[in-house]
Amino acid sequence: MIEVRNVSRWIQNGARRVEILKGISLAIPAGQFIAIVGASGSGKSTLLGLLAGLDAPSAGEIWLDGVPIHNLAESGLARVRGRKIGFVFQSYQLIQTLTALENVLLPYELNVEGNGLERARRMLEEVGLRDRMDHYPVQLSGGEQQRVALARAFVVEPAIVMADEPTGNLDSVNGSLVLDLLLERNRKSGTTLVLVTHDSEIAGQADRKIVLKDGLVVEDTLPLATVAAGSSDRRVAERGEPEEENHG
Repeated sequence: MIEVRNVSRWIQNGARRVEILKGISLAIPAGQFIAIVGASGSGKSTLLGLLAGLDAPSAGEIWLDGVPIHNLAESGLARVRGRKIGFVFQSYQLIQTLTALENVLLPYELNVEGNGLERARRMLEEVGLRDRMDHYPVQLSGGEQQRVALARAFVVEPAIVMADEPTGNLDSVNGSLVLDLLLERNRKSGTTLVLVTHDSEIAGQADRKIVLKDGLVVEDTLPLATVAAGSSDRRVAERGEPEEENHG
């Protein structure tokens, strides 16, 4: 579903180059839940933005569902984002002058033919906001706003959902609810879920954890359950080196 081939991202500041990502390669199969973790400044949000087509790599290739997005013009990127990707931001990014229902309906109207009103209503019902559809963001709590953002991300049934610290601004109760909704969508619809987080508990629930440090992948780990099952295609990488199996 997602393939990253030797991707780098840097910023040129006069004669000085600031390297943010340094030659990252990844392959993410359809339906997998990936947690990208790392300290602040490690490059994880930059990587997510590149995967979503919100920014372009300085070098390397990114393919989404067979489409090379690294060299697409903005119009092409907009089409890919609109149909293949649902994005959830830490700060919700709702349009303040639109109701919850109108916020959820907007991606459908921009990217899908036909009337999406009933689908938008159903998405809000699924995230527990049946009675808040006509409320504006300022009238909603932080947890409710993030659930509106989830419904908006789900409304076009994208193959991929990307989330950047989606629980970062929420208390533990609302954070758990938002995570449960993301995981339910991952399981129910087979959606590929790529999530950036600082939370080790959230990362522990992922199918796969990718750790970034100083713009490099230093750990790429499949879950212990997969190891116990003895899967032949299981790989655990530490700083790019395969981990030796312990058969003792």
